Amino acid sequence: MGTCIINGSTCGVVACDGAQVAATLSCDRISRSIEVWLKTGRRHSEILEEQKTSEGRLRRPGSTIILWLKCDQEIHDVRLNSRVDSMLKDGLIDELLDFHDRHNKQRIKDGKPPDYTKGVFQTLGLKEFHEYLILPPEKKEQEEGKKLLEVSIDNMKMGTRRYARRQNKMVKGRFLEHPTREVPPIFTLDTTDLSKWDDEVKNKAIVIIESFINGSPCEYESLTSNATEDIKKLNRHSSNYCEICERLIIGDKEFAIHLNSNRHKKVLKLKNNLKVNKQKEKTE
Repeated sequence: MGTCIINGSTCGVVACDGAQVAATLSCDRISRSIEVWLKTGRRHSEILEEQKTSEGRLRRPGSTIILWLKCDQEIHDVRLNSRVDSMLKDGLIDELLDFHDRHNKQRIKDGKPPDYTKGVFQTLGLKEFHEYLILPPEKKEQEEGKKLLEVSIDNMKMGTRRYARRQNKMVKGRFLEHPTREVPPIFTLDTTDLSKWDDEVKNKAIVIIESFINGSPCEYESLTSNATEDIKKLNRHSSNYCEICERLIIGDKEFAIHLNSNRHKKVLKLKNNLKVNKQKEKTE
């Protein structure tokens, strides 16, 4: 067991899981785990595991709604490509070259590889234009440079479209595909036909928000209304008791998640090992 000093006190690193320490090697994370241990007497990883398998209650039910702007995928792709074209007209390449001159040249001089997993380097544009940016100025004007620039632009457009798809998947995965999780009401607004913006987006949004503020029934149905009813039914009728962990789990899906959780598997393994050891003691 190692030690860590927080506010002048020496604490055992037993508060953190060994695997977590080895995997992260992060002083901040280790300190946070020790802080959780001191306040609760429980391992940080155990609490995080419980949060993963919890039903996801809202902190302030009834205080939030979500307006989800949706669009036909093909039309959305065209708009995203046009957005990149507008950025190029507004001087994107000059901005990237300026950033490269001020930051990447020193990195190259120091012999360090590019790291697009941290900070501003994660943003769309830098990694897509990397090969073009590192070309000498004279090569940028040659055929090789022009081809690399075209490829970089195509990569940025593709990355932008991919990112937009991930955002849609995130909304579905986080809010719509977990029937036992409480989520705010979600209303979709169709932005496909911009000539119908007032009717399909602005006026509809005003009605939704006014009904929400006034606490009155809304003429538009939210995507989550049916899911909320499913949660209520599930909570009333479905409960499972885990004999291994001695925990009551509400909901069949949550129980299945619990059975597949690391915490359950660890407790099961520990109890099986204890059972094997007791049998060995009896036979000896």
